[in-house]
Amino acid sequence: MKRLLLAAAAFLCATTLSLAQEQTAELSPKVLPMFGGKQKTEAEQKQDEKFLTSCDKNFTDRQEASKFFMERGWEYLNEGQADTAVYRFNLAWLLNPDNKDTYWAFGLVTSARGDQEHAIEMYEKALALAPKNSLLLSDAASSYLAVYKEKKKKKNLKKAASYLSTATASDPTNAFALYNLSVVKFHEKKYSEAWDYLHKSRNLNMTQIDYSYIMELVDKMPDPQGFFNATNQDSASN
Repeated sequence: MKRLLLAAAAFLCATTLSLAQEQTAELSPKVLPMFGGKQKTEAEQKQDEKFLTSCDKNFTDRQEASKFFMERGWEYLNEGQADTAVYRFNLAWLLNPDNKDTYWAFGLVTSARGDQEHAIEMYEKALALAPKNSLLLSDAASSYLAVYKEKKKKKNLKKAASYLSTATASDPTNAFALYNLSVVKFHEKKYSEAWDYLHKSRNLNMTQIDYSYIMELVDKMPDPQGFFNATNQDSASN
């Protein structure tokens, strides 16, 4: 326990801005994925070496150290301290560039910041290390869908559909993937299938459902099961 506390204290980051605050300010490379991809100065490289040497002394191996900083990053992210979280994720990445969770976390944060194309780059790096991870596939597909909605390029819709099919084949109970498959079918104008996937999703988990999407789908085709009728929608909004 002592070694973990020492490692955490040694590299504590004071930045505590929320995602909304970050969008209005220029971000430091420390709180950008992979340190912003910029060449580091000699002083920064020496600082990284000291960090790695310290972790080598305080952890069994760098994989363990990377996992530790990932866990701290998730804690900060759940508290709304996104800058601090990304810095922790960067430290985890520095320790182990083959840790898929670092790229996954970068994708989630970048997506939340509204940069879906950059988020996709991060997700693809994670998928290169874990190509069959159902939850990762569904997160990547969500960003592809967001890009499709903006640019209307079918290749993005096809990519989302492919990833979601793989995700649900790997885990048929992935409600988020099923929901996004519904959205894919909506854009393909296959409204009956869209309803089918939507109901499969809501039977597993209602929390990810966007009721504005339901209104769009109802406008194209009434709910065949009658679950999302006018009365239910009114009740859900109250």
